[in-house]
Amino acid sequence: MKIRIEAAQGGEIHLSPVLPSSLQQLQIPDSVCYGAVGPFGHVLVQQLEGEDISILYHTLYFNHGEQLVYSSEEPAIRLQIVLRNSYYYDSRYFGAGVLHERGLSLNYVPVVYSKLKLHPGEAYSHLSVYYGKERLLPLQNSFPGLMPFLAKVSAGQPGLFGSGYTIADAGILSVVDNILDCNYQGHLRKLYLGYLSVELLLLSLIRLSESHSSASGVITEEDAKWVYRAKELMLQDLGGKISLGSLAGQTGLSVYKLNHGFKAIYGIGVTEFLHECRMKKAHQALSETDRSVEAVARENGYSHSESFSLAFKKYFGYTPAFVQRSRRLQGLVND
Repeated sequence: MKIRIEAAQGGEIHLSPVLPSSLQQLQIPDSVCYGAVGPFGHVLVQQLEGEDISILYHTLYFNHGEQLVYSSEEPAIRLQIVLRNSYYYDSRYFGAGVLHERGLSLNYVPVVYSKLKLHPGEAYSHLSVYYGKERLLPLQNSFPGLMPFLAKVSAGQPGLFGSGYTIADAGILSVVDNILDCNYQGHLRKLYLGYLSVELLLLSLIRLSESHSSASGVITEEDAKWVYRAKELMLQDLGGKISLGSLAGQTGLSVYKLNHGFKAIYGIGVTEFLHECRMKKAHQALSETDRSVEAVARENGYSHSESFSLAFKKYFGYTPAFVQRSRRLQGLVND
């Protein structure tokens, strides 16, 4: 998939396969990268290949407010998942809309052409997975909505799968993490990424089929900005005593608007989001370091390791000790 990127203020952004040093630290191992750096900021597109599947991971940062045009002359069946920030777009086929962080869309376009509005000094990222029609055909009996969607694909007409705004759940985000963290090489890498891409498609089809509300995701642009600010404040101090009232005070939003904003963007309230972040951080610490359960519990706001272990098991389905044993066993295998 060859994507052309044009900026309203600076014209076409020419992407080079030779990455400047400032972008090399963002490179996913064994990905094909195209990037550009300048006074405007930076753009990085990383391509990962699975079996008959192409994956593009986009990272954007602009020093000044900008409007980008994404275009390609190739038709595309694409699954899009926003990973950071809100994408306010104007699509040639679907009109104006927004996909917030964790927003999910499966669509077909005869050609790619979308305008994106970007705020200054903010980072953006999203994942686009491109599928061939043959990947979706066998799934029509399981997902009735696919039949009219694929009929539009066959006729060369634009189409969206699903009837409402959809937010990626924890299972979908976990598969995305596995795709971006894949460290296999050669043919095994292609097989593994192909498998993950099919799993991602299935999970997304289930999620999109279950979504019927178009009200989710409705939040003003200004309020969305402050929700992201609250999220960053939480991530900076996951071990502290974070209250909904203090977060609201630091963002200028009422408690109601802040909680509503989190539900609109993430599908869960502030308290549930905080718990999710703490559990993910704890899991990473237990699987990548030799810190004790007690230390990890304290780092994530728990005074007692027993209550932390119970919460961890309820969230993941297994105990912190299981994660530690798995890490040690993996270490023995690698040795």
